[in-house]
Amino acid sequence: MPLLVEEAAKLSQEDMERGIIEEIIDRDELFALMPFLHVNDKVYTYNREKELSSATFLDPYEDFTEGAATFDPVSTRLRVLGGDILMDKFTTTVQSGINDQIGIQLQLKAKSINRVFRNAIVNGDSDVNAKSFDGIKKLTPASQTLVAGANGAAVSPEMLDELKDAVKYGADVLMMKQATWRAIRAILRGMPGNAADSITIKDFGTVKAYDGTPVIINDFLTDNEVQGTANETCSIYALRLNETDGFHGIYGGPTAGVQFEDIGTHATKDAHKWRLKWYAGTALKATHSVARLKGILNI
Repeated sequence: MPLLVEEAAKLSQEDMERGIIEEIIDRDELFALMPFLHVNDKVYTYNREKELSSATFLDPYEDFTEGAATFDPVSTRLRVLGGDILMDKFTTTVQSGINDQIGIQLQLKAKSINRVFRNAIVNGDSDVNAKSFDGIKKLTPASQTLVAGANGAAVSPEMLDELKDAVKYGADVLMMKQATWRAIRAILRGMPGNAADSITIKDFGTVKAYDGTPVIINDFLTDNEVQGTANETCSIYALRLNETDGFHGIYGGPTAGVQFEDIGTHATKDAHKWRLKWYAGTALKATHSVARLKGILNI
C-alpha cells in the first residue's frame, strides 16, 4: 500500500514538533544475545546424534563386536521477510521540511520487520504458515517440556531451577513475558540479600537476569495457553544459544539483519519505491538446548 497523502500531511503541519513520538516499544535483548550464522543456501542441513555405537567388556582373545553410530539429518530453510514502501515524489519533496518523510517510513518499516521476526522466534510454525520459519514453541520436544501444575501454577524459584537444569549444558538465557518477570522480581525482593536481578553483557550493557542467567522479555509469548482447567497461562523458555549445539538464527546475504534496497521510480506513477527485507531462519542443533516451562499463571 503506498503512503497516503493524508498520512504524509500529518508530518508536515505548521509549527509541528520535529520527530515522531515512539509508541510501539521493543526491547533489543533478543538481537543482542542471539547468535546468527551465515548460510550459503536456502536449505541449511546438519546432523544430530541418533544412536551411539555399542561397546562391551571382553575376555582375553574374545572378538570385538562391530558397531557404528547413526545420525539424524535435520534441515531448516531461510525465509523471506520484508515489505516495500511506495512514496509519492511530490509529497517527499514539498512535505519534508519538518520531518524526513522517507527516513521515517524506512525506520518504521524496519521496526515492523523486527517485530514480525520477534513474534516468529516464539510462535513461528511452518505447518500453519509455510512461508514462516519454526519458532521455539514448535521446536521444543515433549521430553524437554515441564508443567508448572496440572491446572497451572504461579512461578516459583524451584520451577526455574528445574527449567534451567533441563538444558543439559547450561541455559544462556531465559525468555518470558514482562508480567512473569515482575512476579519473579517480587519473589527475589522477598529473599534476604541482593536480589541480583541484572547482569552486564559485554558490548551491550545491563540486562535483566535470574540467578546469573540473562532474561529476554518477549511479550509475543502468548498468554492464552490452556493447562488443565486454566485457560490463561503462559510459558517460560530456557535456551542455550550458540552455533555449535544450541539454538541460533541463520541469515543469507551479506549481513545479518534488515537489508535496504532502492527499487527506483515507479513505472507509471510519480513515486519512488524502496524495499526492506531479511533472509532469515532458525536452527536448533541439539534438542536438549531448549526447555519449556508451561502452565504459568503470572501473565
